[in-house]
Amino acid sequence: MDAALFNFARGPMLKELLAVGQSSALYEAWFQAVFLAGSAIGGLFFGLMADRWGRGRTMIVTILIYSLTTGLMAFAPNVQVALVIRFVTGLGIGGEWAAGASLVAEVMPTKRRALGAVVLQSAAAVGPCLAALINLNVPSAHWRWLFLAGVAPALLCVAIRFLVQEPSATERRPAVPVGVVLANPKWGRALRTALFFGVFGVVGAQILPYWLPNIVNSIASSFGDEAKKNFLSINTFTLHIGTLLGVIAFPWLADRFGRRPIFGLFFLLAPVGVWAVMLFGRTPSNLLLLLPLSTFFGIGLTSGFVLYFPELFPPEFRATGSGLAYNAGRILGILVPLLVPILVSMWGPLTAVGTLSLIFWFGLIGLFWAPETKGQPLPEHV
Repeated sequence: MDAALFNFARGPMLKELLAVGQSSALYEAWFQAVFLAGSAIGGLFFGLMADRWGRGRTMIVTILIYSLTTGLMAFAPNVQVALVIRFVTGLGIGGEWAAGASLVAEVMPTKRRALGAVVLQSAAAVGPCLAALINLNVPSAHWRWLFLAGVAPALLCVAIRFLVQEPSATERRPAVPVGVVLANPKWGRALRTALFFGVFGVVGAQILPYWLPNIVNSIASSFGDEAKKNFLSINTFTLHIGTLLGVIAFPWLADRFGRRPIFGLFFLLAPVGVWAVMLFGRTPSNLLLLLPLSTFFGIGLTSGFVLYFPELFPPEFRATGSGLAYNAGRILGILVPLLVPILVSMWGPLTAVGTLSLIFWFGLIGLFWAPETKGQPLPEHV
């Protein structure tokens, strides 16, 4: 929801905050870059904290960080302050995923772990749809209200404080140095696998949603500002129909056929959906029909990270390893907003975005090391 709220608000926000002659495209890239950098740093730091301090307490801190700083963005006086706020928001979001994925894996029984992954990662569809609903009811000129809506997740901290108990696997966490864990060939192999899946899956999943506002602008150029804003919200709904179906399908298929073959299938087919949108989504109706295909594979595979990454690591390194693998993709993902405008100016949108989407195929390299964990309990202590 936070990411979608920012995407909806960034156009009118930059129009108001930038001086005449300043490049909005350049600042769009910088906002995406500082957010991804914050997410990567937060995933590593708060992953370590979740392994030492506890999953529930870490979730409370990280949710408060990103919800309150999202609300603070409504009061940003200039673009420089907004960039700092966006970086801190990224710290919280990156850290929350690492703690949350480990918590879900540890509280669910082995046979229900796939269901837990579905519920957690369905937020990748539900959150943007909530943001789109808010955006439909907020005029473009009142973009600051979109950020105030982002404070709502802070209320979750009340429920976490009183309802969530630490899993037994993490009640007493011996302080094992990261180097000692990774010196074991088994855990080193697990981290290599997770890094290949996480880096190329996360980077690939960012490409089309990042470029979507530009696609909408190009095919709805004759629309007025409010009509264009509403059309972007509608496309966000259809985009994440595919996300929701994908995050439901992946864990179910992985429980039926195994983790490795389903990761291979989704990584292989993810660029196909992006190419379909870029080739044939050139009218409003075609765009609405094709967007779900692009996210079914491209974002649907992220539910595999929730399911699979915690299955690779011992409890002393579970949140750290999962958070590092997922958020390392965000470090490399900093290149997406920086490269896309350059490549589009050189090659055009079709070739640039389509070629970048082939990065999904590099995730297939991780299959060389990936252990099959279907039906197995979580690894025990180091």
